[in-house]
Amino acid sequence: MLDLPAGIGGSDPEVPLQYTPADLTAAAELLDHAGAGEAQLVVALTDEQISALDGYARRQFIAEPWLEEHPEQRRLVAGVALRGLIAAEQVQLHTEEDTGAQRWRAVPEIAGCLVLRRTAERFTTAERTVQTAQGPQVHRLHYYAHSTGVLEEEVTAAGIHRFTALAPGQASARLAGFIDPLGTESTGGEPVHVQASALASHPLAQRLAQTRALSVLTVVRTADGDVQQVSAYATAQGVLTMEALDPSAQDPELEFRAVDAKDLHALATVVVVGRGEPG
Repeated sequence: MLDLPAGIGGSDPEVPLQYTPADLTAAAELLDHAGAGEAQLVVALTDEQISALDGYARRQFIAEPWLEEHPEQRRLVAGVALRGLIAAEQVQLHTEEDTGAQRWRAVPEIAGCLVLRRTAERFTTAERTVQTAQGPQVHRLHYYAHSTGVLEEEVTAAGIHRFTALAPGQASARLAGFIDPLGTESTGGEPVHVQASALASHPLAQRLAQTRALSVLTVVRTADGDVQQVSAYATAQGVLTMEALDPSAQDPELEFRAVDAKDLHALATVVVVGRGEPG
């Protein structure tokens, strides 16, 4: 059984992965072609394939729904997944020209995604929970923002990771649609402020109780580790956003805003790329 606890690009799961010039070129080419037309799926991988490629002992920063249900099998299924990738010739053994050393390398489309998801300037997670007859279902989008484009990693409830290279404007539009799957026409309005401890008895509580999709947006700026979080409630009456004005406070003041389609797209743009509408 192949055993690569640090993945195909490293030897120590505590040390950042080392990428070859070919890997970096593959990543750049993915973003170079982003936005040229309709968004196209680059590759889809399972939890266990991600674990095999990235290293089953390496700390992950994204959800792995299927693996989280089978934690004791992590090493075994990563090895099996790697064998499958090798059989499909998506991972191959290459000989380094300068040293003669042999190492495993992924095909360009996979290698490019692996680089982009580990080297982003800005990392955004959108986690949407929808109540279904079978119980709550969670769906996630991860956005990795780079100076020349954005990589989207969609993680389904079944643990399938779908990678798409996007222009910033495409990423904003897709995130806005994800937050408001109902596409409800709504109007903006003045913000409403309420203490967290008083929310249950506030008139807003009744509207929030009718939420059909709750999305939690978490943004991490990799340069300094700064974290911001915004929640969005999609209801039959429209979308409400909520942000704690001082998240560190014991009883923070919450700001709720009713947002229309334009406001929602603007929010998505700032969340993904950290600035206003890209040119």
